Amino acid sequence: MQWPIKILLVHPKAPFMQDKKLTISADCALVVNKEISEKFGKEALIIGCPMLEDPRRMFEKIRLIVDESSAEEIEIFSMEVPCCQAIHMMVEKANEERKEKGKSEIKVTRKIVRVNGETEEYTGEVDESMLQAEIKAHRGG
Repeated sequence: MQWPIKILLVHPKAPFMQDKKLTISADCALVVNKEISEKFGKEALIIGCPMLEDPRRMFEKIRLIVDESSAEEIEIFSMEVPCCQAIHMMVEKANEERKEKGKSEIKVTRKIVRVNGETEEYTGEVDESMLQAEIKAHRGG
C-alpha cells in the first residue's frame, strides 16, 4: 500500500514514485470519481488541493517529483471548478522545466471531473458550467 498520498508529504524518490505511470489528482476528484479511487493501491497516485494548500509549495513539490520521475506518463484529474485548474498548469510548467534541463518530456494526459462524477478531456478552457460549479461549491449559490 502506498503512503503518503498528499503531494506535499510524498518524497520524490519514494519507491512507488518510480512507477511508469503517475496519477496526480485533486483531493475532491478522488472522492467524486470512482475511476480515480480505484487506482489507489494499484498505481502511483498523489493528491492535492491548490485552493486549500500553499500553491507555491505544491508547485515546488510537483517540480521535484516531475524532475526526479522515471514515469513515462502522468495522468492529471482536476475538478471542473476554476480554482482546481492550477494542478494542470503546475505539471505543465514542471514538465517544461524538465525538458529545458535536457531530460525527456513526460507524456501528460489531462482530465476534468465534473461535479456529477463524469470525466472528460481537459481543454484548458474554463466554460460556463465550471464557473457555475464554483459558485455553487464555494459561494453557496
